[in-house]
Amino acid sequence: MLRKALFNIIRQEQREIEDKLEREEQQQSPDVRRIVGLRQEATSLRRELEHFHDV
Repeated sequence: MLRKALFNIIRQEQREIEDKLEREEQQQSPDVRRIVGLRQEATSLRRELEHFHDV
């Protein structure tokens, strides 16, 4: 039960980061440092989700 809740929280956070990343990339003059940071954060969250094989 707690694992599923944690999985859902991490997944929601990942979606929010990916949405921010998409919006930043679509800006007329995107901030490259912000894009790099958001990509790293999204990758980190994806790796965290890999630990939840049974959810």
